[in-house]
Amino acid sequence: MESRMKFVISQVARFTSCVILLLHCGPVASLELYSSNNKSATGELKFLGGLQYGTGLNFGYGAIDSPSEKSRATLSLAVKPRLDLVWQIENSEFYSTLSMVAATTTLDGELSGQIVRSGDQAFDTDSTKVGWRNEFIDLSYGGQEFTIGDGFVVGDGNFNKGAADGQYWIGAFTAWRNSAIIRIDTSPLRFDGFWLRTDDDLGDARVVGVNLETAENELGTLGLMYFEIIQDDNFALDGMRVASIRGADIRVPFLQDLKLFGEYVIERGRSKETGFKNNGNGWYIEGNYAFSSWPWKPTFIYRYAHFSGDESTTNQNEEYRGLFFTIFKRDWDTWYQGEVAGEFHLFNQNQVTQMAKMKVYPGQNWSLGIWYYSHDLDTKQYFGKVVSDLDWAEEVNLGFEYFPSKQLYIYAGYAWGMPHQAAIDVFQHNRDTHVVQTFISYTFR
Repeated sequence: MESRMKFVISQVARFTSCVILLLHCGPVASLELYSSNNKSATGELKFLGGLQYGTGLNFGYGAIDSPSEKSRATLSLAVKPRLDLVWQIENSEFYSTLSMVAATTTLDGELSGQIVRSGDQAFDTDSTKVGWRNEFIDLSYGGQEFTIGDGFVVGDGNFNKGAADGQYWIGAFTAWRNSAIIRIDTSPLRFDGFWLRTDDDLGDARVVGVNLETAENELGTLGLMYFEIIQDDNFALDGMRVASIRGADIRVPFLQDLKLFGEYVIERGRSKETGFKNNGNGWYIEGNYAFSSWPWKPTFIYRYAHFSGDESTTNQNEEYRGLFFTIFKRDWDTWYQGEVAGEFHLFNQNQVTQMAKMKVYPGQNWSLGIWYYSHDLDTKQYFGKVVSDLDWAEEVNLGFEYFPSKQLYIYAGYAWGMPHQAAIDVFQHNRDTHVVQTFISYTFR
């Protein structure tokens, strides 16, 4: 055990040294490649790194791919170069983006043992879009990022599974595959029409839909969305129809420090693979209150999120499917809810999660946060395995964030997961899971 800790510490030191070296080299790599005759080319290089160490994995069961391993260390690294081209013409412009990712996972592999293996690596394109836009319309085609709202339903078309993408936790691949999007922005409404395609890890699904929302204003944003999944190779999603209504940054009269967020989603239609009707529902409500005049500006957040589970007594599929939710749209917890349960066990389906969070900002460029989660199942089954109770686990997360510029973001955190009866039924163990981790994103531009 002592030699194991020394090994982990040496890797932490190596990781930190690499980060320091990159920070010192940053200004050298800032590039404006070309600018003349209304044409320009700019480049950037993003570095992503994540180091984790966990004990009591899967509440004492051990790693899924190697149950004898009760503890693991994993290092995920990625480099992401990007090239942007712009050609300005009268009252509009043509544009293009090309980005690539080189990524790998080393040491023991992903902590839970089900998503990434040590030695997984990838080198592939991410964004490959071309487009045209003016003041009101934006047309684009190709691999590209696209998020609706805070990414509760539509946010990320790439799951970042190790075998194909080389890593998981740092989320290096972010683009949907060959996709077509039209954006029309006219105050007070804006419109998106989209044809999206996921990666193979999400079933190579094709998604066609529309989104309508109010323009951002001091009262908040309201939105409506509808889409259909017209093809899916792995998860019986073909034939699903999805609609949602949402609100973000909603202000309450006379309480200017209070913001409300929420979304309600219904999943209907009939699976073309199984023939079962979909009847799932997912929703959340969140209140965010910031004491803006207090020292350190403490912010308190409460969220209740509910994702329906399947009822065994019917011939319908009532289980809400998490679909294409993203990570870190508004904060570290959107939409992987908890560094233990959210990332390794519960994926926003058959799940009821309450979150209470407090963040403080002792300085302009850094914050401290504490998260508490209560995780339950909606029905007494876990991905088809019958359990005796709905109570899954409790979880506490601590986080430090440092963000001195738009280029640099550093996170260091600790997570403590405590299993309850449903998790004990699944893993047949009753040991707490502990994870310490650090993440860095630095963009040379």
